Amino acid sequence: MDVIISPEEVDFQECDVLVSGLFHDEKPLRGSCGWIDWRLNGRISHFLEEKRLTGDWGEITLIPSQGRLIPPFILLFGLGSVKEYSYLRVREIISHLLNPLKKLHTSQICFSLPHHEDYHVDCGKLAEVVLEGIADCLDLNQYASDQAWIGNLKLFFGEGEERFSEILLGVKTAKLILEDRLSIRIFTPSERSP
Repeated sequence: MDVIISPEEVDFQECDVLVSGLFHDEKPLRGSCGWIDWRLNGRISHFLEEKRLTGDWGEITLIPSQGRLIPPFILLFGLGSVKEYSYLRVREIISHLLNPLKKLHTSQICFSLPHHEDYHVDCGKLAEVVLEGIADCLDLNQYASDQAWIGNLKLFFGEGEERFSEILLGVKTAKLILEDRLSIRIFTPSERSP
């Protein structure tokens, strides 16, 4: 598995699908989901107002970016209540996300999860938890046939220049923790081929 860490924001990641989470009790939308909503001229907020999207735990919705972001598709997943948000909840939802991502026949995915001191989570630990959640899926019998797909994934993390070092540290930590379970290669802008 390749992990590409970028100093760019999520809307500039050169991937097929941008995965972002939202809460059912947070209005207005904040963080990367709020930024994505702004780039989509409020389409996510509109879906929430129409109750076509709720943010309830485990809800998964795929929407096209219509050229307003580099990734052509955005996969939104419900995180439930803000007060229940934790690293454990993120690790748990990864297994729910892998099936729809595999069905999209994509291997280039950007993860952008809510992070802020108000949520009591940081970017680096979130990146680590996402990778641990993927490794957990390999240990489950239901994902045994997905080993080749998971091994060929290219995961992108990019939350801007100020979060770059934090994410890099989290990914390096995951690589050390998971070295016997998941092969991870880390790429940063200076290491990517032109």
